[in-house]
Amino acid sequence: MIGAMDIVRIRGADEAAAGGFLSYCRAYGDEHDESYVPDEGWAFGDEAPSFAALGPDGAVIGAAAALLGPSYRAARRARIAVLHARDEAAYAPLSAALFGALSAAADEAYLFIPAALAATRAAFEGLGFRYERTAYLMAAPTAGGSAGIPAIPSGYRLKAVDPADDAAIAAFVAVRNRNFVELKGSVEARVEDLRAFIASPEYLPGGLLLALAPDGSPCATLRLERDDEEGSGFIGTIAVDRAHRGRGLARCLVRTALGLSAEAGFKDAFLSVNAENENALRLYRSEGFREVKAMDCLAARLPRR
Repeated sequence: MIGAMDIVRIRGADEAAAGGFLSYCRAYGDEHDESYVPDEGWAFGDEAPSFAALGPDGAVIGAAAALLGPSYRAARRARIAVLHARDEAAYAPLSAALFGALSAAADEAYLFIPAALAATRAAFEGLGFRYERTAYLMAAPTAGGSAGIPAIPSGYRLKAVDPADDAAIAAFVAVRNRNFVELKGSVEARVEDLRAFIASPEYLPGGLLLALAPDGSPCATLRLERDDEEGSGFIGTIAVDRAHRGRGLARCLVRTALGLSAEAGFKDAFLSVNAENENALRLYRSEGFREVKAMDCLAARLPRR
């Protein structure tokens, strides 16, 4: 018992506090970050440690949970899905419980909150979080913006990644990783992660593409996924090898993503980009994307076990 509240860990959907935890997340989770708010499909367990703060009457007054699957464990960096409390006094015990559950498998934990929430950021910094970066969520209409699927620069060609093509999947991951290593906050992807995505409802057939250089080698990637909740497309990966930049490949991939989104019936396409990535911001703005929301990424070192 901590003051007038109790912090409980929830290890399964059948536990007494699970329903209240999920209801709380539905009601308040998207006030901070809607990306991974726990819902009815939430796994709980070791790969999704989850905690609830219970008030004197047993009602849930706060929630904390994180993602700690294989890719996060490999990077030793956990992604916090929710850390929210109606009473600020619950933040310290909730974060302490969550950090304790994560510390054996991760060195850091990070989360996103809207940049406008200055008081919340200050509260989190008091818990040991530090500012890492700002990311913009950007959106563009698909109608008319893409003018159909554009021509790729001369000598290059686009190849859709067949889910059964092991070599293409491995090449996609390799191109993505060697380019995203430059980006602050990036976690290295694995072949297993891409296969899991292909098996998920977010996968859009034809939405994974490799760009092949004139010599046939993979040199760029595009990942377009579906966001059925928003009825839109989400551009998750645009990567171009340094030796092939400045030739219009990135612009072609953006326009291809808009064209494929339009073909899929989406009225809008979204993407996320780090605020300091000025070249990408200029490209996206020139193709009709506008900032919808600014999100601050905060990270905390976890206690050593």
